[in-house]
This record gives sequence, structure tokens and C-alpha cells, in this order.
Amino acid sequence: MSILQNLKTVFNGERFDPADAVPVNLLREFASIPRLTGMLPYLAWLPDEELFVLDQGDFGQKLGKSLGFCIETAPQTGANPEMERVLSSLFLSCPVGTGIQISLYASPHILPRLRDQANMLPESQEARGLRHKNIFRELARRRIGYYLNGTGQSLFNDQTFLLRDYRCVLSFTLPLDPESAADVEEAVRIRESVHATLRSAYLSGDNWKPDQLLNFVADFFDHERAMIRTPIFPIEYDDTRILRDQVSTMEIASAVADNCIKFRKNGALDTALQCFSVRRYPRSFRLSNMESLIGDYFRTALAMPCPYLITMGAVVQDYETAKTRCMMKAARATQAAGSYMARFQPDLQDRKHDWDRVLMSLSNGSSIVQMYHQIVLVSEFKNAARCAHAVQAVWQARGFDLTRDIYLQHHAMTAAMPCTLTPAFQADLRMFGRLNTKTSDNAVMTSPFLAEWKGTRTPVLTLFGRRGQIMGFDLFDNRSGNYNFAVSALSGAGKSVFVNELVFRYLGRGAKIWIIDIGRSYMHLCELLDGEFITFSDERQNKLCLNPFSMVQDINNDMEMLLPMIARMASPQAELDNFCYSALSTAIKRVWDNKGKKATITDIFELLRTGKLSEDGGHERDLQRLAVALEPYTRHGVYASYFEGDANIHFQKDLVVLELEELNGKKSLQAVVMQLMLYFISQEMYRHRDRVKIAVFDEAWDLIREGASAHFIEAGYRKARKYRGAFGSITQSVEDYYKNETTRAMIENADWLFLLRQKPESIERLGKEGKLSIDGYLKRQMTSVTTELNRYSEIFIHSPAGSGVGRLVLDPFSMLLYSTTPEDFEAIKQLTDTGVPLVEAIEQLLQRKAQ
Repeated sequence: MSILQNLKTVFNGERFDPADAVPVNLLREFASIPRLTGMLPYLAWLPDEELFVLDQGDFGQKLGKSLGFCIETAPQTGANPEMERVLSSLFLSCPVGTGIQISLYASPHILPRLRDQANMLPESQEARGLRHKNIFRELARRRIGYYLNGTGQSLFNDQTFLLRDYRCVLSFTLPLDPESAADVEEAVRIRESVHATLRSAYLSGDNWKPDQLLNFVADFFDHERAMIRTPIFPIEYDDTRILRDQVSTMEIASAVADNCIKFRKNGALDTALQCFSVRRYPRSFRLSNMESLIGDYFRTALAMPCPYLITMGAVVQDYETAKTRCMMKAARATQAAGSYMARFQPDLQDRKHDWDRVLMSLSNGSSIVQMYHQIVLVSEFKNAARCAHAVQAVWQARGFDLTRDIYLQHHAMTAAMPCTLTPAFQADLRMFGRLNTKTSDNAVMTSPFLAEWKGTRTPVLTLFGRRGQIMGFDLFDNRSGNYNFAVSALSGAGKSVFVNELVFRYLGRGAKIWIIDIGRSYMHLCELLDGEFITFSDERQNKLCLNPFSMVQDINNDMEMLLPMIARMASPQAELDNFCYSALSTAIKRVWDNKGKKATITDIFELLRTGKLSEDGGHERDLQRLAVALEPYTRHGVYASYFEGDANIHFQKDLVVLELEELNGKKSLQAVVMQLMLYFISQEMYRHRDRVKIAVFDEAWDLIREGASAHFIEAGYRKARKYRGAFGSITQSVEDYYKNETTRAMIENADWLFLLRQKPESIERLGKEGKLSIDGYLKRQMTSVTTELNRYSEIFIHSPAGSGVGRLVLDPFSMLLYSTTPEDFEAIKQLTDTGVPLVEAIEQLLQRKAQ
């Protein structure tokens, strides 16, 4: 280095570093280079009319303006011919030259939905003491962090599984003048007509404002947003600037490569935007098949490994002109098909059939459009080839031939963005031969309206679809029925893990929950959340009293539940006859009238063993037999400690787990205790309507017998809804629900059905019994439900609010907390028995497994 250069370095510092040693004239040239966003036609926003003002962007020489609007709707999970017919009218209500784009974006932005779930904890929850360790916030942070890692890369090494939120957007570019009041009014009328059509197809949507358009398009100009590498700061619309200039920043550089557009932001990794067009369409296709173009539902190898956008664009044509042109081409095709050369060119017959179909569609009321399909992928540059191969494999599996857009990336990118089909850009598309003449039926059949079920409006529980769709739902979002649920799964399929998650989420929302269990599946969760874990010890050591009379509020209302319970004590093996049942009802009423809440089973025993229900009544031997049957539950019997005195179970805490495992050797007592607990829970559940209440029967529900117990169950299930309550039952097989009247009542009165891995014959039973209408596709869908250990459990959800298969994906901490495997359970128990807190014990085990 020379002396002069040393002096310059000393006195001028970093200004002469290579990064800053750029000549001023070169900087001026950089500033004059048009920005990539200049392609976009977004000019301004009309706030009163909620319309976008569009110009020609970088396309076309003649200056001109047009109007546009965007409507976002939730993607559907299926389609039928009626939906296809309704959607065809979208192309009939628009003027000639209207550009219609239907886009489906596999967005990685799931954080807003996760935040909605994390923020559901009511403030009053702190007063109940459930957040003394801030456990809900702590686990929410763990879970959110784990899920966000799955938006940029697959959660699993051997298969593609990215977490997404599918967004469907319809955009209309109208050849109307924004400076004409009549044209603006016409644009508003067209938008309302589109809304009416969408509502008819159960696709109600919301109008976009500038913020939504900017943030949607920005993901394809700033790829860090699409890959969630840094915190995302939403773009806020500035009405003093041109709309398109707000999409991107000066930090981002782009360059056109042979197969993609390379992006780099402020020295970060290179990213690639790749564009693909459909070169050849399948011979036949229905709208219901469009859901397979986001990844195969049954084959995980056919999956999309990066954020992507699918856009169907169509330009409305003049009906008469297009019909005349089609008739001429059909006539030529017919002539060619009948010529001598048709023997050697079989495709001439195919051409004739195609034009015959076009004429038939026109006669049935369809219109003619010029159509294209555009697919855009965003990925790291090093992964571009793998992503391109994946999207081609997915589309080719459904008969579409994709071609990569080489040297026309800017053109293709613009065609994929919403609200870009201005008259100038339409002319460019025609010039490059990128538009195909099709019927409006063709456009509807290949529109990306379908994705995966998103769940309900309240994301209390979060699952993910097989193609990654975040799926939040709430049992209490069911407006057309009850909130009860039934869970069925083979052993080891993950049903206890799922119910642990359900319990945890509803406790976080502020619910009151009771669980009756055999097997200690909820012991760790109960300990973590400072719940009440109730076990039943030997009679000689027992301190729990379950006297049912202590809980009676109104004997006339409570008799419906009280009578079956005491009848079970009197006859644990068989159903009582009508006389005994009536006599027992009378005895209960007499004892209550005399002693009220101080009454016990002994008082009923004393009355019945006299053989008479009243002083002037006749002597009945059957009454004495009832008394003998009740004796074990009186002060003279072996179970006296459970039923003599005032009930001392008060369910003080928000989570109460009743563990019946210690009563396994006493099936009669176990069944009675089960019904007593259900009675106590019912009394608590129906006391107030101000909070959500859930009762869960896991591995213990089958202790409830048929007959009178069925009425008991039905009464509770029906009544719970009025008090914001829900009952849930858990079985190892759907067959268990059809063993008797009681179990049948439990599934018939449950609007929510959660099915994990099942035997095929169990699925057949659901169809035969009429619980589900099972066709070939649904049967295949349900039989494909599986569980992958330490990864996820798949759950088929059936409800009036919607249906779909979701994956319960848990972070490692929650997975270990909910685990019921003997190895994990014992490992945690060994640590907690030595005084290690539960959270610390789980952390230690996670560190061991990581090592």
C-alpha cells in the first residue's frame, strides 16, 4: 500500500473501503434503473368505493387507467356440480375485456392464528391461580417457536411437511375509467354481483384494502417475508405514495437468470422465484380434483416443498364474436375429421370432439374466455431445482404438463399477481401466445378454489392438515347442535395425548374440566396445572364421602339422574323391573321429604326393609329384597365409608381428575362410583352458565350400564349445551359405542367425532349405523389415518362445522408431558419421586434424549 493510500485511509476512514468506493456517476445510473415493482399496475386506492386504480405498469405504450377489486375467501374442501354451475356465472356478469384471476397462496404466515390461540386466556384466570407459574404462556412460547420452524423447512427429515395457511383471492380488473362516475358505479355493482355469486357457492368473502394487497404481493418481492427468516413487520398503506412503490424496499436486488429470478436482500442468502405455466391440460377435469394440485392427499412424496402461488387467469370475450369463431373452427375440424388424411392423423378426430364439446357448452349458456395458469415458487436458490421437480411431479400426476417460463420470468410473475390483467397486459399475453381459448366451464373446473379445511372461527385447538394447513377449532363453535364429543382410537394411536391437549387448551381458555379415568393418563398434566387428583383408597383408609343426597338441589329435577344411580347399587348385574324401579323412586322421595340433604343410602335401606312404603300400604316382599341388595352401601355394609355422612368432594379447582384404577377389583363399586361422579359433575355443570365446562370419560365410560343409565346419559348430554357444557367419551374402538343403549346414546348425542387410527371394520360399522355417510373416497380417507410415533397423530374430525383430517403435532416438551408410554412415565416418576419439579424433570429427560 502506498503512502498516499495510507493517508487516505487515516483521514477518510471507511469511505474508501471497497463497499463504499463507488463512483458518483455509477450511483446515478443505479438510481435510474427501474424497480422491479414497476411491472405492477397498482396506482392508487379509492377509499369510499373500495376500488383500486390501475394503470398499464411496464406493459403497453398507450397510457390508460382501469379499475379493480380483490375479494378473499376461505378455500373450500370439496366441490359438487351445483357449485361448478354457480361459479360459471362469475364470467357472465362482467363486461368484455374483464380480467379475472383466482389465486391460491400457500402462505407461511401462521403466526396470527397462533397468537389468537395464545391470547385466549381470560384475565380472571390469574385469580383462579392457574397461572402461578405462568405455565400457559411458557408452553405457548415453546409451541409457537416449534411451529414457526416448520414454516420455512419441513418438520420431518424424511418427508415434506411445511406449515401453511392457504389463502384464496379473486381479483377483477375491469376496463372501466376511474374518472367516470358511471364507470365507478358500474364497478361497485359488479363487485356486489360477484359477492352474491360467491355466497351462493358458500364462498363468502371480504373486500381487500390496500394493506392486504401490499402485504400479499410483498412476499414475492421480499422473500425473507415468505421464508419467515426475520420478524415480519406489516406494510402500512401510505396514501401519499403510489401504491406499487410501497411493495418493496431499496435493500432488495434482483437479476434474471435462465430459469428464475434471483433475489438477494442486504447481503443475505440468494433466493429464487421460479415461474411455471401449463402447456397442456388433461382431457377431462373437475373442480373437485383441484385440491390434489397442492400435494397428493395420500402420497406424502408428492408434496410442495416451498411457499407457492397458483393463479388461474381468464379474460372475458365477446360472446357473439367468440361463438362465430368457434363455429368456424368446429366446421373446419369436422371437415378435417372426415377427410382422407384423418386415417393417418388420429388427432383430427380428437380435435373434432373438442370443438363439439365447445359448441355444446355454448348452447348450454357458457361463455368463451382466454385462459392461462401460472405457478410461482419461492425458495432458496440452492433448493430451486428440487422445488421445481416437486411441483412438476405433483401437477403431472394429475395430467397437467408444466413448462418452465424461461426468459419471460417478469412477464410470468406479473401474470401470477392479483389484479394485473389490465388491457395493456392482456395484449402482451396475446402477443407472446400465453392465452388459450377455453370455455368458462373450463376456467371454473381448473380454478384453485380448493385446499384444506381451516377449522372453525375460534382456534382453541390447533391441528395441521396433511398439506400443512393450520386448522384451529373449538367445540363450542357448533351453532347447529351440541358441544359433546366422542374420541375413538386403537391402543397406541394417541387418543390420550389428543385429550391431554384438548384439556390443556380449554383450561387455558378458562374452562372447568372433570376427567374420570382408569390408568393415570392425566396425572402429569394435573400436577403441572395444580389440579385436583382424586384417588380412591381401601375402605379402611378411605376419607372420601360420596353421599348423593348432599348434592341434591331440587329432588324433582334431580330424580332423573339420582334414580338410575341408586338402581345400579340395588342391581349391579341386571336391570330392575318396573315395580322395583317405581318403588325405589318412591322410597327416594319419602326419604328426601323426611331428611333432605342429611339423608343417606341407609335411610332408604331402613324404609325398604320394612316391606312397606307407607304406614297404610301393603307388605311387599320385593321391597325387602331391594333392601338386602342395598345393604353393602349402608352403614352396615362394606362400603359404608363411601356413603355415610356429608359428601366431601367439592371440586374446588378448575381441573379435577378422578382416578378409578384402585377400584378395579370391585367392579360393582367402581360402576356406582362412576355414576356418582357423573351425578356430582352434572350438579356442578348446571349451576352456572358463565364459563365453559367439560366432563371427560376416558377408559371408564363403559362402566355405565344400559337401560336406565342410557336415559341418565341422554339427559346429561342434552342439558349440558344450555349451560355451556360438553361431555366427552373415549374408546378404543367404534364398535364399543354400539354395545348397548347407553353407549349408543353417547355417540348419537355427540356432534363432534374424533377418529384416530381405526380398523376397517369399525369404519364400515359407522356407515351401517348411519353415523357417517361413507362413500369410497371418505372410506379411503378414514382408513389412511395413521400415527407416527414421536411425530404426529392423525385425527379425522367430523362435525356440523366441517370435516377433515388434521395432524396433532406437538413440541418435544408437550409430547413428553402427555406421554403414556411406560418408559417415559416411569422415567418422569423416578425424577419427581426424588423431589425434582415436573418441568425440570421433563427438561432433564429431553436433554438425555438429545444426547
